[in-house]
Amino acid sequence: MKISSGKWTFLFIVVFSLVAGTFIGELLASYFPVFAKGFNIRLFNQASGSWLVDLNFLKFNLGLVLKLNLGSIIFLILSFIVFYKK
Repeated sequence: MKISSGKWTFLFIVVFSLVAGTFIGELLASYFPVFAKGFNIRLFNQASGSWLVDLNFLKFNLGLVLKLNLGSIIFLILSFIVFYKK
C-alpha cells in the first residue's frame, strides 16, 4: 500500500468504483447480456433484508444490501490495481 494513501482514501475508491461499475454494468446490460447477471449480498436478516431495533419509542430498521454485477467487479479490480500500483 502507498504510504501517502490512507484508509479513508482506499474506502472512497472502493465505494466509488462499486457505484460506477454497477452504473456502467446496468448501461451495458442491453448490449452485452452478461452484464445483466448480478447477485445481492445481504447483511442481517435474509427474509426482510434488515434488522429491526425496537425501543418502544424509537425504531431503527438497519440493513445492508450490496448489488454486484460484472461491471462492479471489473471496476473493483481496476481500483485495486490503481491503488496498489507502485
